[in-house]
Amino acid sequence: MSTSENQNPVKLSWYGRAGDWAKKNQGDIALVLGFVFVALISFGIGYLTAPGVPKNPLIIEGPQTGISEQVASGQAGDAASASVLESATNAVDSGKGLIVASKNSKIYHWPWCSAAKNIKPENQVWFKSEAEAQATGRTRCADFEKLAPAGYIK
Repeated sequence: MSTSENQNPVKLSWYGRAGDWAKKNQGDIALVLGFVFVALISFGIGYLTAPGVPKNPLIIEGPQTGISEQVASGQAGDAASASVLESATNAVDSGKGLIVASKNSKIYHWPWCSAAKNIKPENQVWFKSEAEAQATGRTRCADFEKLAPAGYIK
C-alpha cells in the first residue's frame, strides 16, 4: 500500500452508504417488513369479510306531513322515536309523569336522560308536562331538546 491510498479514503456514494446500512440491518428490516405484510393481509381479510353496505336507496314519495301530525295520527315511521314517545306516554299514564327533576335541583330532565338516571328514587319529583315543571321555577337541562322524542311540541 502506498501512502497516497491511506490519505485518500474511498468516498462512498449515497447508494453505497445505503447498501452498507441495509446489509448491517438486514434482520431488522426483514422483521419490520414481515409485520407490515401481516398487517396488510389482516386488513384485507377484514375488509373482504365485512358485511356489505345495503344498496337500496331511501326513496320518499307522496306528500310530506309534519312529524307532529305523523305522531298524532300514529304514522311515525321511525320505530325508535315512536317507542320513546310511547314509553313517555305510558309514564304519564302510570302516574309518574313525563318530566323528572330532583327535589334538590332547579333543572328538569326527560326520564331517559343520563342525568335523570342518577337521581335517587326518593329525590325524584315528577311532572305531567313541561309547563308544570316550569311553574315550579325549574329550567330545562342542557340536552333537553336533543333528547326530546320525535314530534314533541312544547
